[in-house]
Amino acid sequence: MKLTKNSLWALLIIFLTILGIGSGFSILSVSKIEPAMVNTKVGDVTLNGASLEYAREVISDFYISQIEKSELKIEINGVLFSIPYQDIDVNVDIDKTMESLEQQMPKNGFEKLFQSKTENELKPDFIYNSGKLIRRCEELLSHYKAEPVNEIYKIDNGSLVLVPGIPGLSVDYALLEQELKNMIFSSAEPYRIDINNSSVIVKTLSEPLYKEPFIKIISKSNVEFDASLKDRVINCEDSIKNVIIENGQELRLDSILDFSQFTADMENDLLNRIATTLYQAALPIDGIKVLNRKPSQRAVSYAKPGLEAVIEGENANLVLKNETGRPLMLISEIAANKFNIYVVSTGEIKTGTLTVEKKDPVPPSVITVVNNLLPPNVTRVISEGVPGYTAYVIRTIDGNAEQISRDKYLPYSRTIEVGAKPFDSK
Repeated sequence: MKLTKNSLWALLIIFLTILGIGSGFSILSVSKIEPAMVNTKVGDVTLNGASLEYAREVISDFYISQIEKSELKIEINGVLFSIPYQDIDVNVDIDKTMESLEQQMPKNGFEKLFQSKTENELKPDFIYNSGKLIRRCEELLSHYKAEPVNEIYKIDNGSLVLVPGIPGLSVDYALLEQELKNMIFSSAEPYRIDINNSSVIVKTLSEPLYKEPFIKIISKSNVEFDASLKDRVINCEDSIKNVIIENGQELRLDSILDFSQFTADMENDLLNRIATTLYQAALPIDGIKVLNRKPSQRAVSYAKPGLEAVIEGENANLVLKNETGRPLMLISEIAANKFNIYVVSTGEIKTGTLTVEKKDPVPPSVITVVNNLLPPNVTRVISEGVPGYTAYVIRTIDGNAEQISRDKYLPYSRTIEVGAKPFDSK
């Protein structure tokens, strides 16, 4: 009985203790307290116990001063730059900042009892001019921007060489702005950017020129040009360099070169020489079909008969079709006063040898000119003339000969002078 009584007393004491604590918490939860700052710091000023009115005045003065003297710092590859807050129109919204502070303040005695003792740094509500910040960042970083340089193929000492592309650089200004925004009123340390390794620097890889590499020189040809036309030849080189002809695709010379730019006689001659070089480079390749090519009316000095292509007259062009089974690429090169065109591919393609046979001669006509200074019945040859003929171009691949073309060339006339006959009065 004694043990039972002791237990009852213990339970009664516990019950009354819990009841007392609960009543105390209830009183604290409904009790209002005077609004005052608790564990709040702005700059070097602690606002514990300060009224809202006083806190507003201190906070307003502090951030006005901060805006006047503070700046964002950006360090680019070790070089420090600064952006004053005033240059980007930083402005603190005191009303919203105070509203945020009031929400953090204890509303009653209960909340005040359990308020964290950790001192909180004030985070103001602010705005800034995004456009001005981005413009300033562009001024600092724009000269680091670079477009990617695509890979190219070139000929070096007769060998095919692939020159790798160079990545381009750009700036993720949206990410950079967010990073800098987070530093306003938060950090005096500079934001460091390493151009070669930074999250805000975006490297753009150059696209490969083709889905598979070109590895084999299939054929080549060259022609001499007049040194005075070198600038025009360089433009042609740039236009022809790294032109790709897919299998089954046509290659039109007028899609590579603007014929209208070749106006003077010497420039027309250059255009014909370049067309001839391309024609001679493509013709030995097994699977190249000639869809449009004009021969010269008479033999030219820079090519064997039957192996020239001229751009003269209406709708003149050089059109070839790739039926080799592989993609082809043209590579142009200037060496001394010679313009070279190489045809390369992604693998082996058969090529042949070209031979020219002259047949069916046509004698030249004779032009007679009377020269009164010559004695009667005296004849003098001014030019012997050149017979015309037909040129047959034969391509031989693996011992199999095929006639590629048959072109007729006009003769050059034979010119003679004769003395005047005496006048007969009868």
